[in-house]
Amino acid sequence: MSPITSETRFTPSRRALLLGGAGFGALTLAGCGGFVNDDDGDPGEQSGSGDGGGTVTAYLSTEQNTGIEPLVEPFTADSGVELDITSVAVPDMNQQLAVQLSSGTAADIFRVSPGYSSNVAAGVLGSGGDLLDLSDAAWAANIDDGTRALSDVDGKTFAFPVARNSLVMAYNLAVFDELGLEPPTTWTELLDVSQALTDSGRTAISHGLSGGAIYLQFYVYILAGTLLYGPNPDLDAQMRAGETSFTDEPGWTEVFTKYLELRDRGYFTEGALGVSPDQAMQDLATGAAGMTVLTNSGLPALYEYSETGAEAFSILAMPAGDDADATLMPTAPDFLAVNAAATNPDGTRALLEFLAEPANVETYANTLAVLPGLDVGVQVDNPALEPVLPLVEAGRTVSYANYLWPNGDVQQTMLQSGQQLYADEITIADLLAQMDAEYAKGTP
Repeated sequence: MSPITSETRFTPSRRALLLGGAGFGALTLAGCGGFVNDDDGDPGEQSGSGDGGGTVTAYLSTEQNTGIEPLVEPFTADSGVELDITSVAVPDMNQQLAVQLSSGTAADIFRVSPGYSSNVAAGVLGSGGDLLDLSDAAWAANIDDGTRALSDVDGKTFAFPVARNSLVMAYNLAVFDELGLEPPTTWTELLDVSQALTDSGRTAISHGLSGGAIYLQFYVYILAGTLLYGPNPDLDAQMRAGETSFTDEPGWTEVFTKYLELRDRGYFTEGALGVSPDQAMQDLATGAAGMTVLTNSGLPALYEYSETGAEAFSILAMPAGDDADATLMPTAPDFLAVNAAATNPDGTRALLEFLAEPANVETYANTLAVLPGLDVGVQVDNPALEPVLPLVEAGRTVSYANYLWPNGDVQQTMLQSGQQLYADEITIADLLAQMDAEYAKGTP
């Protein structure tokens, strides 16, 4: 699965951005060459120019739409290409994009998941012939090795990393100051801080699992990054070769054991399976909770719940062991890919070239408080990310664990059965066996 940066169920919002001297304007059906939204939010007929100019249709996540917004007018002025954008929350768009591709109604450019993490991931769609080969683009040389493993198939580049998200632990500064707490840097310190928060009558770690237990996976990736992939970066290759498995690799049991330890100690929100992620953020913002885990691109949404906005919070890389120097922070590329059947392939290539310019990489990253997608030497000018930038600069990052699993069903099983694990309806051994069974099915 792709990294989930927004779990709220939004109705798809069509923002056709025709930009000229009048600024943002809504496209009318009679006056645009973009796609028409059907009632179900799927794009219908497309049009555009294959020779440059014209209109490029885009199907983006809500976060990508926010990040690209300040760049659309300059892009149109520079290229003469207009953008017709539909944006939707990630869980909805993954389902809809699969339908659009199979029916031939997909946009020219759209968000794809990394690696093989879903049926609309770069590896799956690239190997299936659904994506345009972008290997000859100049920006392809600026993809770092970790990201390239998720954007490429057989040496061909099929996805453009518009940004990178990271999994962080946010904490309420006023609560920490009141209790005299320091940000934890080891697992033992995390337990001690959590106990102090609990003793104060607060929820230590605000945790919302309703609507599919999406946030459960964040803890798995954080813990696995440090406990499994840090000591053994070849783990994915070993699992693919059948040399080990979820069941046979002791570290996977340790990951879920530590996750449940936080539950069993009473550090998570009571009744978390019935609590929404939004409510979890509100509890942190009001001081009812001390910490929560989210993607850094979710920070702006968290800030909205506090009267003082970003000033109310700080972030840290959640520790998983007692060697602070061994902590790794999971990061995830956020990809755009070009439809192999794009109506306006030249326009989409021009868009990606524009987004790859260092100034635009920087603008996009700072707009969303995310990390740059390309290695082009830009600076992140966002105070919110300062606490974790040293890890990025030192190379202490790791991909989300699921990105090189051979199919998206492994991750879906982890989420669905993970709810049962959280409710004590199955054991860790049961969950790992189920994940092994899905893994054995291989790549679609």
